Amino acid sequence: MQNLSKLLIISLFTLSVSAFAREHQMIDTLGVSPKGQFVALEVYGYKSHSHTYYVSIKIMNVWTKKYVGDSVEVEMPAYRPTDLSKARTRAKYLAHDQLSKFNISG
Repeated sequence: MQNLSKLLIISLFTLSVSAFAREHQMIDTLGVSPKGQFVALEVYGYKSHSHTYYVSIKIMNVWTKKYVGDSVEVEMPAYRPTDLSKARTRAKYLAHDQLSKFNISG
């Protein structure tokens, strides 16, 4: 019986610790250049430890498999689910010049 309660306590502790370290992440393609050389990648999600939504936009040269240009990073408090769409809109606005530079349309 004592071993069972120790196992139960350890299991609950492990589950609670892993719940605090959660980060949910999605990856989308924002667009591609006409020749297919450059692709804009958007990584976004939720960080539970800081209770924030984050968005990162990077441009990859798929021919060389390297990131090019400047990346855009946005992090906003996660008060409401609509705050994620606000963060994504803000990141796309900030990345507009980079997307234009590499002729990427969505």
